[in-house]
Amino acid sequence: MPALRAGFDLAIVLVGAAAWSLAVLVFGSRYLSPTAGGLLALAVFVSALVFVLSGELQAIQGRRLAAGRCPRCRGPIAAEHRHRRWDAARGAWLAPTTNWDCPVCAFNHSEAWACPACPEEH
Repeated sequence: MPALRAGFDLAIVLVGAAAWSLAVLVFGSRYLSPTAGGLLALAVFVSALVFVLSGELQAIQGRRLAAGRCPRCRGPIAAEHRHRRWDAARGAWLAPTTNWDCPVCAFNHSEAWACPACPEEH
């Protein structure tokens, strides 16, 4: 079922990107030139696809990391979280960090996100 929903979402995105591209083609052809309108429409379509597909790839990577699997080789991955902490030398809060390291394929990813147990900044 999730694959069906993902496919439906992708189809809706493709229709939306095509609609925007068609609108750009019509207005660009009318106010600039047919060539400029076509190039602008192609640019809008490609940039929309790249934006959506990169977001989907990041979501897939996030789901695999949350499941404890490596996004690259799907092997078990080790996660290490460091809570937000006060740095007395700087007089500022240090950002929380989470690192994921895969011993199989050497995948490494870091993100700065606060878990529910991280202390609040004052």
